[in-house]
Amino acid sequence: MEIVTGAINTLLLKFAKLLVGEYKLQKGVKKEIESLQKELISLGAALRKVSEVPVDQIDEQVKIWARDVRELSYDIEDSIDTFMVSAGKDGHPVAKLFSFKGMIDRTNNLFKKVVAHHQLAREIKDIKKLLEDASKRHERYKIDDAVIARRSESIDPRLGAMYRKETELVGLDGPKNVLVKTLMKDDGKLRQHQDIISIVGFGGLGKTTIANALLHELKVKFDCHFFALVSNKPDIRNILKSILHQLDNKADIFEGLADFQLINKIREFLQNKRFLCVIDDIWEESAWDVIKLALPDGDHGSKIITTTRKMAVAKCVGGAIFELKPLSYDDSYKLLSKRVFDTEDGFPLELSEVTRSILKKCGGLPLAIITIASLLASKPMQIQEWEKVNNSIGLGLGNNLDVDNMRKILSLSYYDLPPHLKTCLLYLSKYPEDTIIRKDILIWSWIAEGFITNEGEQHGKSLQEIGEAYFNELLNKSLIQAVDIGSICDRDGQVHACQVHDMVLELTNMLSAEEGFVTLMPSDDKEEGILVPAVPKKVRRLSYSYRFRNSTNVYATAHARGSLSQVRSFTAIDDVRSLPPLTIFRVLRVLILGNCLRLEDKHLKDFGKLYNLRFLRLGNIRKLPKCIGNLQFLQTLDIRDASSVIQLPPSFVRLRQLVRMIAHRVRLPYDLTLENMKSLQELQCVGLTENLMQGLCDLTGLRILNLLLSSDDDCDIFREAFINSLQKHNGLQQLTLKTPGRFSLDFMQGAPCCLQRFVSNGLFYRGFPQWVNSSLSCLTILSIKLDNYMKQEYLVTLAELPSLRFLRINAFDAVEMKDVKVEDKKRRLIIYSGACAFRCLQEFHFYCKRMGLSFEPRAMQELRRLCLQFSVQRTIDALGEIDIGLENLPSLQHVFVDLGRSETPGEEIQEAEAAIRKATNDHHNNPSLDFGSVDAMLSSRMRLRIH
Repeated sequence: MEIVTGAINTLLLKFAKLLVGEYKLQKGVKKEIESLQKELISLGAALRKVSEVPVDQIDEQVKIWARDVRELSYDIEDSIDTFMVSAGKDGHPVAKLFSFKGMIDRTNNLFKKVVAHHQLAREIKDIKKLLEDASKRHERYKIDDAVIARRSESIDPRLGAMYRKETELVGLDGPKNVLVKTLMKDDGKLRQHQDIISIVGFGGLGKTTIANALLHELKVKFDCHFFALVSNKPDIRNILKSILHQLDNKADIFEGLADFQLINKIREFLQNKRFLCVIDDIWEESAWDVIKLALPDGDHGSKIITTTRKMAVAKCVGGAIFELKPLSYDDSYKLLSKRVFDTEDGFPLELSEVTRSILKKCGGLPLAIITIASLLASKPMQIQEWEKVNNSIGLGLGNNLDVDNMRKILSLSYYDLPPHLKTCLLYLSKYPEDTIIRKDILIWSWIAEGFITNEGEQHGKSLQEIGEAYFNELLNKSLIQAVDIGSICDRDGQVHACQVHDMVLELTNMLSAEEGFVTLMPSDDKEEGILVPAVPKKVRRLSYSYRFRNSTNVYATAHARGSLSQVRSFTAIDDVRSLPPLTIFRVLRVLILGNCLRLEDKHLKDFGKLYNLRFLRLGNIRKLPKCIGNLQFLQTLDIRDASSVIQLPPSFVRLRQLVRMIAHRVRLPYDLTLENMKSLQELQCVGLTENLMQGLCDLTGLRILNLLLSSDDDCDIFREAFINSLQKHNGLQQLTLKTPGRFSLDFMQGAPCCLQRFVSNGLFYRGFPQWVNSSLSCLTILSIKLDNYMKQEYLVTLAELPSLRFLRINAFDAVEMKDVKVEDKKRRLIIYSGACAFRCLQEFHFYCKRMGLSFEPRAMQELRRLCLQFSVQRTIDALGEIDIGLENLPSLQHVFVDLGRSETPGEEIQEAEAAIRKATNDHHNNPSLDFGSVDAMLSSRMRLRIH
């Protein structure tokens, strides 16, 4: 239902644009639109009530009515978009004013506009009549009453986790032991100060199970204890009454007791006592703000354990944050075996492959493994039966009590989302399982579809910034999973891609099918062309891939193309061998073709007629159609996976609304420049002609510039053309430079004051760049390479950057040891503590083979990830041992270390590894630890298949 409300909201915004006078609507058309606008506002209010009810609790008549309204709103929007193009608003190329041909063109355009007005008026009248019919059905069937007629409340499916046996904690005993170590000293005694630990993770990971196990194991060490289940729609009064009753079952809890009186009674009971409590399943910060009032502060050693699905809530609670991870494959295997056979010994040999596939899809989610185990336990021990269960994961597991409970638990996160995020999450159902999805592609697809607007409380932010916020919300609520798409050396502290857990995908596919939101279809491996679904009657978003081969939808062959005329988004994940005539896609906004190598010119001949297209991604394209300049609404052109150098056609410079261009290698004809493409804000490309570079200098609206300079000629063009223009780009926020060989960046004398990200592998020869200082108050990401000695004062300068979250320093690689003074050979860099030193830094990479490094107590308070390459011998010479002070980094979670094996004796390496391993094991956060080679990673970067 959220899809319907979102569609209506988008439509109302378009009505507002039409009515302001820019399109000079005829009086009759304007009146019809104003009347329709009022009707939609009324319908939107009714639909918001429906959207608050879970799908499985909505009356069937309501679903039919909402589906009709959704389809009508889509039809209205399609009519408006078609009118905007036909009426000439940013439509076809502007005709020359003073020529006979220009006069003919203006006459033809005027005629087209008149026809467009009549066409829009006729369609609006027809749709208005259909909406009135829908409203009458709304009244006739008393839909408002049907919405209220919900099912009676069932037993909370999460209660089982509270009573899980200790012997069933397969794979969860490791995290439990880490938490025990956090709460207790090495001698087994409790830490005296009050500790708060928040366990964060996706629904079904076992947060409640672990918290409850901790409660039962440690409660004997406390004066009192209690367990409070909060949930997503908490009744705070009942929660407070439950806490008081658990603490004192003789307490007088009469009905007239006010909330503040309940809080006072709990505080009085807990005062001067050492208590242990679990506050389970907190969804909102407001719930914690009330409950914490009942928990007195003190130095008695009380412990508070909270669980939540939201990182923002955990940060609000304060204290230590423990992010619960999925089970390893081995633990997943043991848990499945124990649940199916009541033993951890394993499966029959003939079932090993299908078992591995099932566990991969479960993704280490204990709830999913337990649910699948209940299905398998009821099946014959035959590979065919287990394959059926395997194939059903992600495409509808069927229905039984366990599956229903799992869906309810997972769907709690979905129904907790605001409407706009529900729409964005369902959009992910167009991708097959295990697909790695680029963040930028996802966000700009949302923008092209109209899911993101800058109205209301978000006013003042760009659409991309709002999209980033949406993405981060889904990430923080654990509904999507962050994926690293490069090596450690390629990281920049940001999330650039995500995946959807198969169990979440199963849920979104079910909800998407219910809403008719995305139509999935398999590619045909035997026949040319693509399959077109016979149902539903109208397809709005179409996605096809060979990985949809198990889809349960019914399909027909390509003669059923009439259903494609309303397609807004067409995504082909895999190789594309053929396409329907592009003229079918009248209202297409998003076109993503994963691999175009097999496409011929005839398939793209009508490309320029996709007038409504906003987002275009062409994988492995060999050349762009000459008519691409006709796509006057195009915002994003993504050809980063082009199979060869792309010569941009002359019409390219007519893309006046183009905001983003992401390319691999492009060339612009020498008589053209980009100077008139004033909407361009993001450019990522390699292979620079002089005129293209000069055009960049004139594009002062650029926000993101990512240049891959592939040759010395490119570097010379960049140096000559850009050195004097960088200061013009006051709005530049991100600058990334990848250069060949030992290209020097010493010519850079400054940087835009709004710069947020500077990443480069070019060298600074003459010391530390002077423009990197505290005046860059917005700088959050910095990665530089110094071909000189790394000095302590450089770190002091870096420590003063107020917003820095990610720092990578690659230093001292070219200077030979013989050039270093004797007294410097024992020198090490020291990371000092300080109230304002590295106050925001969360990730630090320091690559230097010839220097030691150590951290002072309370240094880098917020540091989560540390990647080091350093000299074992230097550190021993300076400190007498390998002790770099990892224990002094209070927030540390991940450590990667390169000890330079090729340059250090094996015995010293083993001792250093043992010392670092002990330091991480002793650390209260128990951070993960990896040893490797930075040089190896830099020379063997993987190219992942991502979409």
